[in-house]
Parts: sequence; C-alpha cells; structure tokens
Amino acid sequence: MDGFLALFGNEIWSTSRGNSSQVTEFLLICFPDVRGWYWSFILMWCLVMTLVCNTVLLIVICVEPRLHHPMYYFLAILTFIDILQCTVATPKILSILISDMKTITATACFSQMFFIHLWSSMESSTFLVMAYDRYVAICYPLHYVSVVTDKLVLKAFMFILGRNVALILPLPFMSANLNYCSSRQILHCFCENMSVEKLACGKNTPGTIYSLVIFIVVGGSDLLFIGLSYAAILRSVVRARSYKVAFKAFRICSSHLILICFFYATIGTAVASSQTLRGIPRHMYVLLALLQQLVTPLFNPIIYGVMTREIRDATRRILTKAKVHPGRR
Repeated sequence: MDGFLALFGNEIWSTSRGNSSQVTEFLLICFPDVRGWYWSFILMWCLVMTLVCNTVLLIVICVEPRLHHPMYYFLAILTFIDILQCTVATPKILSILISDMKTITATACFSQMFFIHLWSSMESSTFLVMAYDRYVAICYPLHYVSVVTDKLVLKAFMFILGRNVALILPLPFMSANLNYCSSRQILHCFCENMSVEKLACGKNTPGTIYSLVIFIVVGGSDLLFIGLSYAAILRSVVRARSYKVAFKAFRICSSHLILICFFYATIGTAVASSQTLRGIPRHMYVLLALLQQLVTPLFNPIIYGVMTREIRDATRRILTKAKVHPGRR
C-alpha cells in the first residue's frame, strides 16, 4: 500500500508542483499533548480488531456457499472497503503517538488525502446499493432473483468505483496546486483536505469548495435515495399488515440502518464542525474524524455478525468443521 501511495502521489505532485510553492513536507500535529504506550495500545487494538473482524467476515462470505448471493456480495464489497479505509491513515497516526514522527512528505500527504476521501465516498455508495437490494427484497420478493443478479452486482461495483474515482481524483490535484504560506502544521492526524488547505495563502480554496459540493451533492443524493428506499419499504410493510412481513423487514434492514445512521452521523458532524462550529475544541473535531476512519469499519462486521442469522450460522458451521477435522489439509 505504501509503495502504491508513493507512486500515485508522485504523479499528482509532478503534475501540479509547477504552479505551487515548493512545499516538500508537512507536520501532522494530531494530539500534541497525547503520547505514550497507553493511547498507542488503544489505537493499535482498534486497528487489529478492525482488520481481524473484517477479514473473518470476508473469509466467511467467500468460503460459505450459502452466502454466495448478491446481498452478501454487497456486504463483501463494504468489508473490503473497510479494510482499505482503516489502513490509510492509522499507521501514520501510530508513528506520531509512539515516536513523535509528525513529518509527512507532500507526496504521501496528497496520496493519503485521495484515498481517505475515496474509501469514505465508496462506502456511502455501497450503502446506497445495499439499500436498493433491501428495497427489492421486501417490496418485490417474487422478482428479487430476476432483478438482483450477479450481473447487477458487477454493474453496481463498477458504479461504486467509477463514480467515486472520477469525483475524488480532482481533489488532491487542487490541493497540490495551491500556494502554501510559511506554516506547514496540519492541525489534524491525517491529510484531510480542509485541514491541509487552511495552510494555503488564500481563503475559500477551490478544493475546500469542491469537497463541500461533493459532500452535499453526492452524499446528499446517496442519503436521499436511501431514505426513499426505506420509505417505500415502510409503506410496503404497513400495507401488508402482517407480523411476518414486518419481522422479515426488521431482520433484513436493522443492521443496515444502524450502520447508515452511525456512518452519516459521524461524517456529517465532522464536516459541519470543521466549517460552521468554530467554537468546538480542535481535539473534538479530530476525534470525530478518527471515529469515521476507524470505528465505523470496526462496527460494520460486528453489527452484521451479531444481527444477521445467516452469517452467525455460517460462522458456526465453519468453526464446527474446523474442530471436527483439526488436522485435515
């Protein structure tokens, strides 16, 4: 991942540095008063648990034939995005807390900026296609097999990847093309574009405006269509007047709804606090951003593992086979 980030960042920097000041590195201030093994251990534990839980869930979906259905393919995409998301900034944050290595090169900074925003926007898009999957499953159960096919999953994945790469790619180029003043201190734990562009000489930088537009238009449209999907689901459940239908809807949608609420609440609060709530302490804004980057990917597999019966049963069957055949290769 680091090598890929360096290659990507070199391309951004070599393309944009001709019109910008010769800044070569930044300083990530993060939490200036927090350092030591205790906080490093907590962050490391969160990272390890996030990687383990998501990897286990991904393995269960891949190994268990009964989970080879579009609903779980979408969950596998979300899980894979979570694995990538939690490894972009966390290693650097650990190096800051453990050894006070606050310096980050411009190449690594702009690369980190791209991937942080890319994985977050891809997660939002994945929640959208998962909402559509649940809409079809509950409102049109007889047509589900013919509508939500493997081909649709592939198209959905291409939509998730293509739309967000196209929309996020201009962001690091805009930031790299700015003229930066004397300060190199980023008041954050990672290279989030709004924090980086506050160091630029001018106000209302194009990257900041562009990122807000992307958040409002793309994130807003995703949330709008998710809301419309669940409004249609609620209407279908009310019309059915059946306890069985209501229980099925709750079983299918509950984990998805919990994660959507947590995801949009954390990212929305983080963006709002950086732009409008000027009186909020800086460390609170940084904590909100860290929640979205690390805690959300940790909650996703836990919530789905606990609340989805099929995943619990599949995990139990795999563990049972492993106990019955401990030495089998």
